[in-house]
Amino acid sequence: MESIFQLFKFTAVGCINTLIDWTIYFIVLKMFPAESVLFYTIAKGFSYFCGIINSFFLNKFWTFRISLHENERGRFVKFLLVNLVGLGINSVSIYIFLNLELKQTMALFMATFITFLFNFVLNKLWVFRKGKMVAKTSGG
Repeated sequence: MESIFQLFKFTAVGCINTLIDWTIYFIVLKMFPAESVLFYTIAKGFSYFCGIINSFFLNKFWTFRISLHENERGRFVKFLLVNLVGLGINSVSIYIFLNLELKQTMALFMATFITFLFNFVLNKLWVFRKGKMVAKTSGG
């Protein structure tokens, strides 16, 4: 049951992050209009990174309820690694979808959904995992 609540909270945080991400993305495109898939990809990478900052704090303290001093440095490094890979997945996805000539909005939704799934699984099982996982051994 806890995992279901965490999924809903992670989704809410993701919506806030996506709002930050997309708002910055469209502001950048408005301020620097260009008709280039490469420019759109770079702008998307920048806007996605802005959402990462918000994501760490909301997921740490609200979604997964991790205390302030609990392995702070290591957890942040793991979080950055997951999000950097997520950023790569997000940027490559939008690049592929735009080159497949999907509309920009559909490309955004699809890239965001793929990245969301990746991020939830790794954040739950690795970054914000409480305690140590012990490998089960067979034997008698």
